[in-house]
Amino acid sequence: MLHRLFYVPSPIGNSLWLALCVYIPWLFGFSGKSRVVHSVTGEMMELGGQEDAQILSDREKQILRLIDKGLISKEIASQLSISVHTVSRHRQEILGKLQVKSSIEACRVAKELGIL
Repeated sequence: MLHRLFYVPSPIGNSLWLALCVYIPWLFGFSGKSRVVHSVTGEMMELGGQEDAQILSDREKQILRLIDKGLISKEIASQLSISVHTVSRHRQEILGKLQVKSSIEACRVAKELGIL
């Protein structure tokens, strides 16, 4: 099992709304569903791809798509008319939110979660 921890901000304000632990089997082609389990009541709720897609902002997803296409930060900045420093900041946010250490791993995890 692969364990990932995501911190989801509140849609209102800048506070923490949800801490989400995700366990992914190390089996390729696994088609199981994501579930949230309330640790006190044991109540389970099945998640769809929509919730996974909300982990990253629209801009972060846009930048991750360009990274996945092989573009470097300078090319991404030029294409989006933003600074290289802004691209770097978004890259760091993506790595932190997906709990990975490289852009390649971020692309892989995002594809597994259905974000890309």
